[in-house]
Amino acid sequence: MDTIISPELATILSAILVIYIGIVVEKYYVSWSSVYTNTLSFIVMLGSIAMSDMVFLLLLAYTIMGYIAVKLRWKRIFPLFGCKTYGSLILVLTLGSQGLLFGLYDVVTVVISWIIVALIVHLIGYEYVKYSRRKKRWSKRR
Repeated sequence: MDTIISPELATILSAILVIYIGIVVEKYYVSWSSVYTNTLSFIVMLGSIAMSDMVFLLLLAYTIMGYIAVKLRWKRIFPLFGCKTYGSLILVLTLGSQGLLFGLYDVVTVVISWIIVALIVHLIGYEYVKYSRRKKRWSKRR
């Protein structure tokens, strides 16, 4: 039986959805729903792309640290485990596994790509928060 979409496209779409959740829903803080969303994306990625054992272990440790950060309420590091940051990493790993981002797939390239993509995504999220605040103020004036 054929699949409707490829596993790689499913992972890319799940990463984009996680980023969207981070931008629209998770405006101000990371919560349990963020960690669960990240875990779901992690599971989708496990079934979708090939990765080395080291990348798997690092991603698993990163996912577990997200749980610990939320459980212990380490608010200063919440942005490291939010949907915008995690979705950026999943997107970079998926595109990197396909040779579509910077052409190389090693740890240094992944980290550099992740930082660039996460910065762009966080900037979009910041602009969205500013936009939604302006929109809210504008609607209250009417």
